[in-house]
Amino acid sequence: MTDRLRGKLPLFLIWLAVSAVISAVSFEQIASGIGWGPDDQLRQVQLRDWLAGQSWFDTTQYRIAAPDSQPMHWPRLIELPLALVVLALGPIIGPAAAETAAMTIIPLLALGVTMWLVARITEQFFDRKIALLSAALTATAVPVIAQLRPMRIDHHGWQIVLALVALWTMFWPEKRKAGLVMGSALALWLSISLEGLPLSVAFIALLAWRWIISLDEGVRLFWTLAGFLGNSIILFLLNHGQFDVVRNYCDAIAPAHLLACFAGAIIILPAIKFTPVSWLVRLTALAFSGIAALSIFYTSAPQCVGSAFGELDPLVRDYWLVSVREGLPIWDQPGREIVSLFGGSIIVGLGCLIYILWKRPDAADREKFFLLAYALVWAFVVSLLVQRAAAVAAVYALPLVGWAVHHAFRAARKIERPAKRILATVAVVFLILPGPLALGLVNAASGNQETGDNKKAAKSDVAPACDSAESLARLNALPRSNIVVPFDFGPQILVQTPHNVLATSHHRNDAAMADHIRIFTSKPALARDILAARNIDYIAICPEESELKLYAGKHPDGLWARLSEGEQPDWLRSVPLRDSDLVLWRVVPKELRNGM
Repeated sequence: MTDRLRGKLPLFLIWLAVSAVISAVSFEQIASGIGWGPDDQLRQVQLRDWLAGQSWFDTTQYRIAAPDSQPMHWPRLIELPLALVVLALGPIIGPAAAETAAMTIIPLLALGVTMWLVARITEQFFDRKIALLSAALTATAVPVIAQLRPMRIDHHGWQIVLALVALWTMFWPEKRKAGLVMGSALALWLSISLEGLPLSVAFIALLAWRWIISLDEGVRLFWTLAGFLGNSIILFLLNHGQFDVVRNYCDAIAPAHLLACFAGAIIILPAIKFTPVSWLVRLTALAFSGIAALSIFYTSAPQCVGSAFGELDPLVRDYWLVSVREGLPIWDQPGREIVSLFGGSIIVGLGCLIYILWKRPDAADREKFFLLAYALVWAFVVSLLVQRAAAVAAVYALPLVGWAVHHAFRAARKIERPAKRILATVAVVFLILPGPLALGLVNAASGNQETGDNKKAAKSDVAPACDSAESLARLNALPRSNIVVPFDFGPQILVQTPHNVLATSHHRNDAAMADHIRIFTSKPALARDILAARNIDYIAICPEESELKLYAGKHPDGLWARLSEGEQPDWLRSVPLRDSDLVLWRVVPKELRNGM
Protein backbone atom coordinates (compact mmCIF):
# COMPACT_ATOMS: atom_id res chain seq x y z
CA MET A 1 0.00 0.00 0.00
CA THR A 2 1.42 3.39 -1.00
CA ASP A 3 1.80 6.21 1.51
CA ARG A 4 -0.89 8.18 -0.30
CA LEU A 5 -3.46 5.39 0.00
CA ARG A 6 -2.42 4.70 3.58
CA GLY A 7 -3.09 8.33 4.44
CA LYS A 8 -6.62 8.14 2.99
CA LEU A 9 -7.51 4.82 4.60
CA PRO A 10 -8.52 6.22 8.05
CA LEU A 11 -10.96 8.68 6.49
CA PHE A 12 -12.36 5.94 4.26
CA LEU A 13 -12.92 3.68 7.26
CA ILE A 14 -14.57 6.52 9.19
CA TRP A 15 -16.89 7.12 6.25
CA LEU A 16 -17.76 3.41 6.07
CA ALA A 17 -18.56 3.33 9.79
CA VAL A 18 -20.70 6.48 9.63
CA SER A 19 -22.49 5.20 6.51
CA ALA A 20 -23.26 1.89 8.21
CA VAL A 21 -24.74 3.62 11.26
CA ILE A 22 -26.81 6.07 9.20
CA SER A 23 -28.05 3.27 6.95
CA ALA A 24 -29.09 1.23 9.98
CA VAL A 25 -30.96 4.18 11.45
CA SER A 26 -32.62 4.79 8.07
CA PHE A 27 -33.40 1.12 7.42
CA GLU A 28 -37.16 1.51 7.64
CA GLN A 29 -37.14 4.32 5.07
CA ILE A 30 -34.78 2.38 2.81
CA ALA A 31 -37.03 -0.67 3.02
CA SER A 32 -40.03 1.46 1.97
CA GLY A 33 -38.27 2.47 -1.27
CA ILE A 34 -39.64 6.00 -0.91
CA GLY A 35 -37.81 9.28 -0.36
CA TRP A 36 -37.92 11.02 3.00
CA GLY A 37 -40.05 14.04 2.09
CA PRO A 38 -42.12 15.57 -0.70
CA ASP A 39 -39.07 16.95 -2.54
CA ASP A 40 -37.25 13.60 -2.45
CA GLN A 41 -40.39 11.82 -3.58
CA LEU A 42 -41.06 14.17 -6.47
CA ARG A 43 -37.40 13.93 -7.48
CA GLN A 44 -37.92 10.15 -7.48
CA VAL A 45 -40.89 10.58 -9.83
CA GLN A 46 -38.87 12.90 -12.05
CA LEU A 47 -36.07 10.30 -12.22
CA ARG A 48 -38.54 7.58 -13.21
CA ASP A 49 -40.07 9.77 -15.90
CA TRP A 50 -36.66 10.48 -17.42
CA LEU A 51 -35.62 6.82 -17.39
CA ALA A 52 -38.99 5.98 -18.97
CA GLY A 53 -38.23 8.20 -21.95
CA GLN A 54 -39.15 11.77 -21.01
CA SER A 55 -36.78 14.30 -22.58
CA TRP A 56 -33.75 15.56 -20.65
CA PHE A 57 -34.97 19.11 -21.36
CA ASP A 58 -38.57 18.40 -20.34
CA THR A 59 -38.96 18.32 -16.55
CA THR A 60 -42.74 18.82 -16.62
CA GLN A 61 -44.76 16.70 -14.21
CA TYR A 62 -47.73 15.65 -16.32
CA ARG A 63 -49.51 13.86 -13.48
CA ILE A 64 -49.88 17.08 -11.48
CA ALA A 65 -52.76 19.40 -12.39
CA ALA A 66 -53.58 17.46 -15.55
CA PRO A 67 -54.16 18.49 -18.24
CA ASP A 68 -52.35 21.78 -17.45
CA SER A 69 -49.39 19.90 -15.91
CA GLN A 70 -46.73 21.13 -13.49
CA PRO A 71 -43.57 22.76 -14.87
CA MET A 72 -40.63 22.10 -12.55
CA HIS A 73 -37.61 24.28 -11.77
CA TRP A 74 -35.32 21.31 -11.04
CA PRO A 75 -32.66 20.51 -13.64
CA ARG A 76 -31.76 16.92 -14.47
CA LEU A 77 -28.21 17.28 -13.13
CA ILE A 78 -29.12 15.89 -9.70
CA GLU A 79 -30.74 12.86 -11.34
CA LEU A 80 -27.69 12.00 -13.44
CA PRO A 81 -25.72 10.04 -10.79
CA LEU A 82 -28.93 8.37 -9.62
CA ALA A 83 -29.71 7.28 -13.17
CA LEU A 84 -26.20 5.85 -13.65
CA VAL A 85 -26.63 3.60 -10.62
CA VAL A 86 -30.12 2.51 -11.69
CA LEU A 87 -28.95 1.68 -15.22
CA ALA A 88 -25.90 -0.20 -13.92
CA LEU A 89 -27.73 -2.26 -11.29
CA GLY A 90 -31.16 -2.58 -12.92
CA PRO A 91 -30.30 -5.59 -15.13
CA ILE A 92 -28.80 -7.36 -12.10
CA ILE A 93 -31.23 -6.74 -9.22
CA GLY A 94 -34.29 -5.30 -10.98
CA PRO A 95 -35.49 -1.70 -11.48
CA ALA A 96 -37.17 -1.23 -8.09
CA ALA A 97 -34.22 -2.52 -6.07
CA ALA A 98 -31.80 -0.57 -8.28
CA GLU A 99 -33.73 2.63 -7.64
CA THR A 100 -33.59 2.04 -3.87
CA ALA A 101 -29.87 1.25 -4.14
CA ALA A 102 -29.27 4.50 -6.04
CA MET A 103 -31.22 6.48 -3.45
CA THR A 104 -29.02 4.91 -0.76
CA ILE A 105 -25.63 4.99 -2.47
CA ILE A 106 -25.62 8.51 -3.96
CA PRO A 107 -26.41 10.42 -0.72
CA LEU A 108 -23.74 8.37 1.08
CA LEU A 109 -21.21 9.17 -1.65
CA ALA A 110 -22.07 12.85 -1.23
CA LEU A 111 -21.52 12.36 2.51
CA GLY A 112 -18.09 10.87 1.79
CA VAL A 113 -17.14 13.83 -0.41
CA THR A 114 -18.38 16.19 2.30
CA MET A 115 -16.27 14.48 4.97
CA TRP A 116 -13.21 14.55 2.70
CA LEU A 117 -13.66 18.27 2.02
CA VAL A 118 -14.12 18.99 5.74
CA ALA A 119 -10.83 17.19 6.40
CA ARG A 120 -9.00 19.10 3.65
CA ILE A 121 -10.24 22.45 4.91
CA THR A 122 -9.40 21.57 8.52
CA GLU A 123 -5.83 20.69 7.46
CA GLN A 124 -5.36 24.33 6.49
CA PHE A 125 -5.44 25.17 10.22
CA PHE A 126 -4.78 22.11 12.35
CA ASP A 127 -2.99 18.74 12.19
CA ARG A 128 -4.18 15.51 10.59
CA LYS A 129 -5.72 14.12 13.80
CA ILE A 130 -8.03 17.12 14.17
CA ALA A 131 -8.86 16.95 10.45
CA LEU A 132 -10.01 13.33 10.79
CA LEU A 133 -11.94 14.15 13.95
CA SER A 134 -13.69 17.07 12.21
CA ALA A 135 -14.62 14.80 9.32
CA ALA A 136 -16.01 12.19 11.72
CA LEU A 137 -18.02 14.86 13.53
CA THR A 138 -19.94 15.46 10.30
CA ALA A 139 -22.17 12.64 11.56
CA THR A 140 -23.12 14.76 14.60
CA ALA A 141 -24.05 17.91 12.65
CA VAL A 142 -27.83 17.51 12.59
CA PRO A 143 -28.60 19.92 9.70
CA VAL A 144 -25.87 18.31 7.58
CA ILE A 145 -26.62 14.65 8.17
CA ALA A 146 -30.34 15.28 7.61
CA GLN A 147 -29.46 16.21 4.01
CA LEU A 148 -26.94 13.40 3.39
CA ARG A 149 -28.74 10.29 4.67
CA PRO A 150 -29.99 7.45 2.49
CA MET A 151 -33.19 8.18 0.54
CA ARG A 152 -32.53 11.94 0.76
CA ILE A 153 -32.07 12.71 -2.94
CA ASP A 154 -33.10 16.35 -3.07
CA HIS A 155 -30.51 18.94 -4.11
CA HIS A 156 -29.58 20.14 -0.61
CA GLY A 157 -26.84 17.55 -0.12
CA TRP A 158 -24.97 18.60 -3.25
CA GLN A 159 -25.33 22.24 -2.22
CA ILE A 160 -23.34 21.38 0.93
CA VAL A 161 -20.62 19.80 -1.22
CA LEU A 162 -20.38 22.82 -3.53
CA ALA A 163 -20.34 25.24 -0.60
CA LEU A 164 -17.32 23.37 0.80
CA VAL A 165 -15.58 23.37 -2.60
CA ALA A 166 -16.02 27.15 -2.85
CA LEU A 167 -14.52 27.68 0.61
CA TRP A 168 -11.67 25.24 0.01
CA THR A 169 -10.50 27.08 -3.12
CA MET A 170 -9.99 30.23 -1.05
CA PHE A 171 -6.96 28.54 0.52
CA TRP A 172 -5.34 27.46 -2.74
CA PRO A 173 -2.11 29.36 -3.54
CA GLU A 174 -2.52 28.91 -7.32
CA LYS A 175 -4.94 31.76 -7.95
CA ARG A 176 -5.90 31.03 -11.55
CA LYS A 177 -6.82 27.41 -10.81
CA ALA A 178 -8.57 28.41 -7.59
CA GLY A 179 -10.62 31.04 -9.40
CA LEU A 180 -11.70 28.67 -12.18
CA VAL A 181 -12.75 25.97 -9.71
CA MET A 182 -14.58 28.43 -7.46
CA GLY A 183 -16.39 30.01 -10.42
CA SER A 184 -17.38 26.57 -11.69
CA ALA A 185 -18.58 25.47 -8.24
CA LEU A 186 -20.68 28.60 -7.78
CA ALA A 187 -22.14 28.25 -11.29
CA LEU A 188 -23.11 24.63 -10.61
CA TRP A 189 -24.50 25.54 -7.19
CA LEU A 190 -26.76 28.23 -8.64
CA SER A 191 -27.72 26.00 -11.55
CA ILE A 192 -28.96 23.47 -9.02
CA SER A 193 -30.68 26.04 -6.80
CA LEU A 194 -30.77 29.80 -6.37
CA GLU A 195 -30.52 29.18 -2.62
CA GLY A 196 -26.76 29.47 -3.10
CA LEU A 197 -27.03 33.10 -4.23
CA PRO A 198 -26.36 34.83 -0.85
CA LEU A 199 -23.13 32.92 -0.20
CA SER A 200 -22.05 33.19 -3.85
CA VAL A 201 -22.41 36.95 -3.56
CA ALA A 202 -20.48 36.87 -0.28
CA PHE A 203 -17.53 35.00 -1.80
CA ILE A 204 -17.35 37.22 -4.89
CA ALA A 205 -17.75 40.36 -2.75
CA LEU A 206 -14.76 39.29 -0.66
CA LEU A 207 -12.66 38.66 -3.77
CA ALA A 208 -13.69 42.04 -5.21
CA TRP A 209 -12.77 43.82 -1.98
CA ARG A 210 -9.38 42.12 -1.88
CA TRP A 211 -8.78 43.18 -5.49
CA ILE A 212 -9.62 46.78 -4.64
CA ILE A 213 -7.09 46.88 -1.79
CA SER A 214 -4.49 44.62 -3.45
CA LEU A 215 -3.74 44.17 -7.15
CA ASP A 216 -2.35 40.69 -6.47
CA GLU A 217 -5.88 39.36 -5.92
CA GLY A 218 -7.02 40.37 -9.40
CA VAL A 219 -6.04 37.03 -10.91
CA ARG A 220 -8.26 35.05 -8.55
CA LEU A 221 -11.21 37.42 -9.08
CA PHE A 222 -10.80 37.45 -12.88
CA TRP A 223 -10.85 33.68 -13.25
CA THR A 224 -13.64 33.27 -10.72
CA LEU A 225 -15.89 35.61 -12.67
CA ALA A 226 -14.84 34.18 -16.04
CA GLY A 227 -15.35 30.61 -14.81
CA PHE A 228 -18.69 31.51 -13.30
CA LEU A 229 -20.03 33.24 -16.43
CA GLY A 230 -18.75 30.62 -18.87
CA ASN A 231 -19.98 27.66 -16.87
CA SER A 232 -23.33 29.31 -16.13
CA ILE A 233 -23.99 29.68 -19.86
CA ILE A 234 -22.89 26.09 -20.56
CA LEU A 235 -25.01 24.70 -17.72
CA PHE A 236 -28.05 26.72 -18.79
CA LEU A 237 -27.82 25.36 -22.34
CA LEU A 238 -27.19 21.86 -20.98
CA ASN A 239 -30.31 22.09 -18.82
CA HIS A 240 -32.63 23.83 -21.26
CA GLY A 241 -31.21 23.27 -24.75
CA GLN A 242 -31.99 26.82 -25.89
CA PHE A 243 -31.67 30.44 -24.84
CA ASP A 244 -35.07 32.19 -24.78
CA VAL A 245 -34.56 35.74 -23.52
CA VAL A 246 -38.31 36.27 -23.15
CA ARG A 247 -39.02 33.43 -20.69
CA ASN A 248 -37.69 34.34 -17.25
CA TYR A 249 -38.65 32.32 -14.20
CA CYS A 250 -37.66 33.95 -10.92
CA ASP A 251 -36.87 30.74 -9.02
CA ALA A 252 -33.95 29.47 -11.14
CA ILE A 253 -31.12 30.75 -13.31
CA ALA A 254 -32.85 32.41 -16.26
CA PRO A 255 -31.74 34.37 -19.34
CA ALA A 256 -32.17 37.59 -17.35
CA HIS A 257 -29.59 36.44 -14.81
CA LEU A 258 -27.13 35.49 -17.55
CA LEU A 259 -27.60 38.76 -19.43
CA ALA A 260 -27.03 40.69 -16.20
CA CYS A 261 -23.84 38.75 -15.49
CA PHE A 262 -22.63 39.31 -19.04
CA ALA A 263 -23.32 43.06 -18.83
CA GLY A 264 -21.31 43.30 -15.62
CA ALA A 265 -18.53 41.10 -16.97
CA ILE A 266 -17.82 43.20 -20.09
CA ILE A 267 -16.97 46.08 -17.74
CA ILE A 268 -15.21 44.41 -14.82
CA LEU A 269 -13.16 41.77 -16.63
CA PRO A 270 -11.20 44.26 -18.78
CA ALA A 271 -10.75 46.44 -15.69
CA ILE A 272 -9.22 43.52 -13.81
CA LYS A 273 -7.10 42.48 -16.80
CA PHE A 274 -5.54 45.89 -17.28
CA THR A 275 -5.15 46.37 -13.49
CA PRO A 276 -5.55 50.14 -12.94
CA VAL A 277 -3.10 51.32 -10.27
CA SER A 278 -5.56 53.61 -8.50
CA TRP A 279 -7.83 51.84 -6.01
CA LEU A 280 -10.41 54.53 -6.71
CA VAL A 281 -10.48 53.60 -10.40
CA ARG A 282 -10.90 49.92 -9.47
CA LEU A 283 -13.75 50.77 -7.12
CA THR A 284 -15.40 52.89 -9.82
CA ALA A 285 -15.13 50.08 -12.37
CA LEU A 286 -16.67 47.69 -9.87
CA ALA A 287 -19.54 50.09 -9.18
CA PHE A 288 -20.29 50.60 -12.88
CA SER A 289 -20.19 46.84 -13.39
CA GLY A 290 -22.76 46.33 -10.63
CA ILE A 291 -24.99 49.11 -11.94
CA ALA A 292 -24.92 47.64 -15.45
CA ALA A 293 -25.79 44.15 -14.17
CA LEU A 294 -28.65 45.38 -11.99
CA SER A 295 -30.03 47.60 -14.76
CA ILE A 296 -30.13 44.76 -17.25
CA PHE A 297 -31.72 42.44 -14.71
CA TYR A 298 -34.37 44.99 -13.73
CA THR A 299 -35.16 45.69 -17.38
CA SER A 300 -35.32 42.01 -18.36
CA ALA A 301 -37.16 40.62 -15.34
CA PRO A 302 -38.63 43.36 -13.11
CA GLN A 303 -41.00 40.82 -11.55
CA CYS A 304 -38.03 38.99 -10.04
CA VAL A 305 -36.45 41.96 -8.27
CA GLY A 306 -36.48 41.33 -4.55
CA SER A 307 -37.98 37.82 -4.49
CA ALA A 308 -37.85 34.50 -6.31
CA PHE A 309 -41.59 34.23 -5.59
CA GLY A 310 -42.56 37.60 -7.03
CA GLU A 311 -45.09 36.09 -9.46
CA LEU A 312 -46.73 33.77 -6.94
CA ASP A 313 -50.52 33.93 -6.59
CA PRO A 314 -51.30 35.96 -3.42
CA LEU A 315 -53.62 33.22 -2.18
CA VAL A 316 -50.82 30.64 -2.46
CA ARG A 317 -48.41 33.01 -0.76
CA ASP A 318 -50.74 33.64 2.17
CA TYR A 319 -51.76 30.01 2.76
CA TRP A 320 -48.78 27.97 1.59
CA LEU A 321 -45.53 29.92 1.28
CA VAL A 322 -45.72 31.45 4.75
CA SER A 323 -46.21 27.95 6.17
CA VAL A 324 -43.15 26.35 4.54
CA ARG A 325 -41.08 26.12 7.70
CA GLU A 326 -37.71 25.43 6.07
CA GLY A 327 -37.92 28.73 4.19
CA LEU A 328 -38.79 30.83 7.24
CA PRO A 329 -36.39 32.71 9.55
CA ILE A 330 -35.27 31.32 12.87
CA TRP A 331 -37.74 33.39 14.90
CA ASP A 332 -40.63 31.65 13.16
CA GLN A 333 -39.38 28.15 14.04
CA PRO A 334 -40.50 26.01 17.00
CA GLY A 335 -38.11 26.15 19.94
CA ARG A 336 -37.24 22.46 19.76
CA GLU A 337 -36.28 22.75 16.09
CA ILE A 338 -34.08 25.76 16.80
CA VAL A 339 -32.26 23.78 19.48
CA SER A 340 -31.86 20.73 17.23
CA LEU A 341 -30.55 22.62 14.21
CA PHE A 342 -28.47 25.35 15.81
CA GLY A 343 -27.55 23.76 19.15
CA GLY A 344 -24.77 21.62 17.71
CA SER A 345 -21.82 22.42 15.47
CA ILE A 346 -23.08 25.93 14.70
CA ILE A 347 -23.19 27.21 18.28
CA VAL A 348 -20.01 25.35 19.26
CA GLY A 349 -18.21 26.59 16.15
CA LEU A 350 -19.21 30.19 16.79
CA GLY A 351 -18.09 29.83 20.41
CA CYS A 352 -14.72 28.49 19.28
CA LEU A 353 -14.46 31.32 16.78
CA ILE A 354 -14.87 33.90 19.54
CA TYR A 355 -12.43 32.03 21.78
CA ILE A 356 -9.72 31.71 19.11
CA LEU A 357 -10.07 35.35 18.10
CA TRP A 358 -9.63 36.26 21.75
CA LYS A 359 -6.69 33.94 22.44
CA ARG A 360 -5.13 34.22 18.94
CA PRO A 361 -3.31 30.86 19.02
CA ASP A 362 -0.04 30.90 17.12
CA ALA A 363 -0.95 27.69 15.31
CA ALA A 364 -3.66 29.41 13.29
CA ASP A 365 -2.74 31.33 10.15
CA ARG A 366 -4.54 34.65 10.61
CA GLU A 367 -5.34 35.18 6.93
CA LYS A 368 -6.69 31.67 6.51
CA PHE A 369 -8.57 31.92 9.77
CA PHE A 370 -10.20 35.13 8.60
CA LEU A 371 -11.50 33.31 5.50
CA LEU A 372 -13.07 30.58 7.60
CA ALA A 373 -14.56 33.10 10.02
CA TYR A 374 -15.93 35.18 7.14
CA ALA A 375 -17.62 32.18 5.51
CA LEU A 376 -19.00 30.85 8.80
CA VAL A 377 -20.45 34.16 9.94
CA TRP A 378 -22.02 34.80 6.53
CA ALA A 379 -23.52 31.32 6.44
CA PHE A 380 -24.80 31.75 9.99
CA VAL A 381 -26.51 35.05 9.17
CA VAL A 382 -28.16 33.48 6.11
CA SER A 383 -29.32 30.52 8.22
CA LEU A 384 -31.00 32.92 10.64
CA LEU A 385 -33.06 34.27 7.74
CA VAL A 386 -33.72 30.93 5.99
CA GLN A 387 -33.81 27.80 8.13
CA ARG A 388 -32.73 25.35 5.43
CA ALA A 389 -29.42 27.24 5.03
CA ALA A 390 -28.36 25.98 8.47
CA ALA A 391 -26.64 22.97 6.87
CA VAL A 392 -23.94 25.12 5.25
CA ALA A 393 -23.28 27.03 8.47
CA ALA A 394 -23.07 23.71 10.35
CA VAL A 395 -20.56 22.18 7.95
CA TYR A 396 -18.40 25.33 7.92
CA ALA A 397 -18.22 25.12 11.72
CA LEU A 398 -16.89 21.54 11.80
CA PRO A 399 -13.14 22.38 11.69
CA LEU A 400 -13.61 24.54 14.79
CA VAL A 401 -15.69 21.86 16.52
CA GLY A 402 -12.98 19.28 15.82
CA TRP A 403 -10.38 21.57 17.35
CA ALA A 404 -12.54 22.18 20.43
CA VAL A 405 -13.32 18.49 21.01
CA HIS A 406 -9.69 17.47 20.53
CA HIS A 407 -8.39 19.99 23.07
CA ALA A 408 -11.22 19.29 25.48
CA PHE A 409 -10.42 15.56 25.49
CA ARG A 410 -6.74 16.27 26.02
CA ALA A 411 -7.54 18.56 28.93
CA ALA A 412 -9.90 15.95 30.42
CA ARG A 413 -7.23 13.22 30.26
CA LYS A 414 -4.82 15.37 32.24
CA ILE A 415 -7.13 15.51 35.25
CA GLU A 416 -5.66 13.30 37.96
CA ARG A 417 -8.72 12.49 40.05
CA PRO A 418 -10.73 9.71 38.32
CA ALA A 419 -14.18 11.06 39.21
CA LYS A 420 -13.44 14.51 37.86
CA ARG A 421 -11.74 13.01 34.78
CA ILE A 422 -14.83 10.94 33.99
CA LEU A 423 -17.14 13.92 34.44
CA ALA A 424 -14.93 16.07 32.25
CA THR A 425 -14.89 13.40 29.54
CA VAL A 426 -18.68 13.16 29.62
CA ALA A 427 -18.84 16.94 29.34
CA VAL A 428 -16.94 16.71 26.05
CA VAL A 429 -19.84 14.67 24.64
CA PHE A 430 -22.12 17.58 25.44
CA LEU A 431 -19.68 19.81 23.60
CA ILE A 432 -20.35 17.82 20.43
CA LEU A 433 -24.17 18.08 20.59
CA PRO A 434 -25.11 20.43 23.42
CA GLY A 435 -28.54 21.36 22.11
CA PRO A 436 -30.00 17.96 21.13
CA LEU A 437 -28.54 16.26 24.22
CA ALA A 438 -29.95 18.94 26.51
CA LEU A 439 -33.30 18.64 24.73
CA GLY A 440 -33.21 14.89 25.24
CA LEU A 441 -32.53 15.29 28.94
CA VAL A 442 -35.38 17.75 29.31
CA ASN A 443 -37.75 15.37 27.52
CA ALA A 444 -36.61 12.47 29.67
CA ALA A 445 -36.98 14.47 32.88
CA SER A 446 -40.45 15.68 31.93
CA GLY A 447 -41.56 12.29 30.65
CA ASN A 448 -42.34 13.82 27.25
CA GLN A 449 -40.54 11.30 25.05
CA GLU A 450 -43.16 10.84 22.37
CA THR A 451 -42.09 12.88 19.41
CA GLY A 452 -44.21 13.05 16.30
CA ASP A 453 -42.31 10.12 14.77
CA ASN A 454 -42.67 8.03 17.93
CA LYS A 455 -46.40 8.67 18.06
CA LYS A 456 -46.70 7.66 14.43
CA ALA A 457 -44.69 4.50 15.07
CA ALA A 458 -46.82 3.61 18.09
CA LYS A 459 -49.97 4.14 16.08
CA SER A 460 -48.70 1.96 13.26
CA ASP A 461 -48.47 -1.00 15.62
CA VAL A 462 -52.28 -1.08 15.52
CA ALA A 463 -52.95 0.09 11.97
CA PRO A 464 -50.97 1.88 9.26
CA ALA A 465 -50.62 5.58 10.02
CA CYS A 466 -52.80 7.87 7.94
CA ASP A 467 -49.97 9.23 5.80
CA SER A 468 -47.78 6.09 5.84
CA ALA A 469 -46.69 4.23 2.73
CA GLU A 470 -48.97 1.33 3.62
CA SER A 471 -51.98 3.59 4.09
CA LEU A 472 -51.56 5.58 0.88
CA ALA A 473 -50.92 2.39 -1.06
CA ARG A 474 -54.55 1.42 -0.35
CA LEU A 475 -55.46 3.91 -3.07
CA ASN A 476 -54.12 1.43 -5.63
CA ALA A 477 -57.45 -0.39 -5.35
CA LEU A 478 -59.12 2.54 -7.14
CA PRO A 479 -59.19 3.01 -10.91
CA ARG A 480 -56.70 5.58 -12.14
CA SER A 481 -58.14 8.93 -11.07
CA ASN A 482 -57.56 12.60 -10.38
CA ILE A 483 -57.28 13.09 -6.62
CA VAL A 484 -57.11 16.10 -4.31
CA VAL A 485 -54.84 15.47 -1.31
CA PRO A 486 -52.98 17.78 1.09
CA PHE A 487 -49.97 19.33 -0.62
CA ASP A 488 -47.30 17.20 1.06
CA PHE A 489 -49.07 13.89 0.34
CA GLY A 490 -49.16 14.44 -3.42
CA PRO A 491 -45.61 13.33 -4.31
CA GLN A 492 -45.93 10.14 -2.28
CA ILE A 493 -49.12 9.24 -4.14
CA LEU A 494 -47.30 9.85 -7.44
CA VAL A 495 -44.53 7.47 -6.29
CA GLN A 496 -46.78 4.72 -4.99
CA THR A 497 -49.85 4.84 -7.21
CA PRO A 498 -50.83 5.50 -10.85
CA HIS A 499 -53.13 8.37 -9.82
CA ASN A 500 -52.86 12.06 -10.70
CA VAL A 501 -53.02 14.81 -8.07
CA LEU A 502 -54.23 18.37 -8.39
CA ALA A 503 -51.30 20.07 -6.66
CA THR A 504 -48.20 19.49 -4.54
CA SER A 505 -46.07 21.85 -2.50
CA HIS A 506 -44.17 22.98 -5.61
CA HIS A 507 -45.00 26.45 -6.74
CA ARG A 508 -44.59 26.72 -10.51
CA ASN A 509 -48.24 25.83 -11.18
CA ASP A 510 -49.64 28.20 -8.60
CA ALA A 511 -52.98 28.29 -10.44
CA ALA A 512 -53.56 24.66 -9.48
CA MET A 513 -52.30 25.34 -5.95
CA ALA A 514 -54.76 28.23 -5.64
CA ASP A 515 -57.64 26.00 -6.80
CA HIS A 516 -56.51 23.37 -4.30
CA ILE A 517 -56.79 25.94 -1.50
CA ARG A 518 -60.15 27.21 -2.77
CA ILE A 519 -61.60 23.69 -2.78
CA PHE A 520 -61.00 23.34 0.95
CA THR A 521 -61.79 26.92 1.95
CA SER A 522 -64.77 27.77 -0.25
CA LYS A 523 -68.38 27.02 0.54
CA PRO A 524 -69.43 23.55 -0.68
CA ALA A 525 -71.28 24.81 -3.77
CA LEU A 526 -68.26 26.76 -5.06
CA ALA A 527 -65.88 23.94 -4.10
CA ARG A 528 -68.08 21.61 -6.15
CA ASP A 529 -67.71 23.82 -9.23
CA ILE A 530 -63.91 23.88 -8.90
CA LEU A 531 -63.78 20.10 -8.51
CA ALA A 532 -65.89 19.70 -11.63
CA ALA A 533 -63.76 22.16 -13.61
CA ARG A 534 -60.62 20.27 -12.58
CA ASN A 535 -62.23 16.89 -13.30
CA ILE A 536 -61.48 15.63 -9.77
CA ASP A 537 -62.68 12.12 -8.92
CA TYR A 538 -61.68 11.77 -5.24
CA ILE A 539 -60.71 13.77 -2.15
CA ALA A 540 -58.32 11.97 0.22
CA ILE A 541 -57.16 13.49 3.48
CA CYS A 542 -55.68 12.86 6.91
CA PRO A 543 -57.96 14.74 9.31
CA GLU A 544 -55.14 15.90 11.61
CA GLU A 545 -53.05 17.44 8.84
CA SER A 546 -51.90 20.94 9.85
CA GLU A 547 -52.71 22.31 6.38
CA LEU A 548 -56.37 21.39 6.88
CA LYS A 549 -56.46 22.89 10.36
CA LEU A 550 -55.35 26.20 8.84
CA TYR A 551 -58.20 26.08 6.33
CA ALA A 552 -60.81 25.23 8.95
CA GLY A 553 -59.59 27.94 11.31
CA LYS A 554 -59.73 30.69 8.70
CA HIS A 555 -62.87 29.52 6.89
CA PRO A 556 -65.40 27.94 9.27
CA ASP A 557 -67.99 27.85 6.45
CA GLY A 558 -65.59 26.23 3.98
CA LEU A 559 -65.85 22.70 2.63
CA TRP A 560 -63.22 21.21 4.91
CA ALA A 561 -64.60 22.89 8.04
CA ARG A 562 -68.03 21.43 7.20
CA LEU A 563 -66.59 17.97 6.52
CA SER A 564 -64.60 18.01 9.76
CA GLU A 565 -67.86 18.69 11.61
CA GLY A 566 -69.54 15.72 9.95
CA GLU A 567 -71.56 17.76 7.43
CA GLN A 568 -71.13 15.84 4.19
CA PRO A 569 -72.72 17.29 1.02
CA ASP A 570 -74.81 14.95 -1.08
CA TRP A 571 -72.32 15.05 -3.96
CA LEU A 572 -69.64 13.30 -1.89
CA ARG A 573 -69.69 9.56 -1.19
CA SER A 574 -67.54 8.06 1.58
CA VAL A 575 -65.26 5.25 0.37
CA PRO A 576 -64.00 2.90 3.12
CA LEU A 577 -60.33 1.89 3.05
CA ARG A 578 -59.25 -1.27 4.85
CA ASP A 579 -56.68 -0.87 7.66
CA SER A 580 -56.17 2.82 7.05
CA ASP A 581 -57.00 6.08 8.81
CA LEU A 582 -57.04 7.85 5.45
CA VAL A 583 -60.45 9.42 4.79
CA LEU A 584 -61.62 9.14 1.19
CA TRP A 585 -64.61 10.62 -0.61
CA ARG A 586 -65.69 10.03 -4.19
CA VAL A 587 -66.91 13.12 -6.02
CA VAL A 588 -70.22 12.33 -7.71
CA PRO A 589 -70.36 13.85 -11.21
CA LYS A 590 -73.02 16.54 -11.50
CA GLU A 591 -75.00 14.77 -14.16
CA LEU A 592 -75.24 11.64 -11.97
CA ARG A 593 -76.01 13.24 -8.62
CA ASN A 594 -79.83 13.16 -8.89
CA GLY A 595 -79.87 9.62 -10.12
CA MET A 596 -77.97 8.09 -7.25
